[in-house]
Amino acid sequence: MRKLAIVFLLVMVGCKRQVRGTTAPSTQPATSANANAPGAATHRDAVTRFFQAAKIQDVQAMANVWGTADRGPARSFMEPAELEMRVIYMMKCLRHDTFSIFTETPAVGDKRIFAVQVKYKNLTAMSDFTTTRGPDNRYYLELFDLEKLNVICSAS
Repeated sequence: MRKLAIVFLLVMVGCKRQVRGTTAPSTQPATSANANAPGAATHRDAVTRFFQAAKIQDVQAMANVWGTADRGPARSFMEPAELEMRVIYMMKCLRHDTFSIFTETPAVGDKRIFAVQVKYKNLTAMSDFTTTRGPDNRYYLELFDLEKLNVICSAS
């Protein structure tokens, strides 16, 4: 229970912003030449890849794009058991039929804040997702406000 509380606190931080996207299968090639490369090619791509990985429940893909400016992908610095526990909980809260990016705002330190609407069955939630530039000019989803997704997290 304590670890769950820690996960919740670490993922809860966020801010705000607009555009539209869904997680329908894409006919476009991946933004990165190597889909397994750490991070993403752009801030927006980091959010999109994170949601796509959550949709297909790919722990490794989520751990590849979730990270920090100074350390890169979470998979490179977190203990595997803790990482898996956190990512699995995030997957539950990021279940979706569609997601839409409503706004994007620059933030201090080459970060971007995205206001994202998540729709799952008859539920809708809006949360803030912050991305950052990391090592090798790759972009990572740094944090999001998990509390604002509680309606989806607690859904059956």
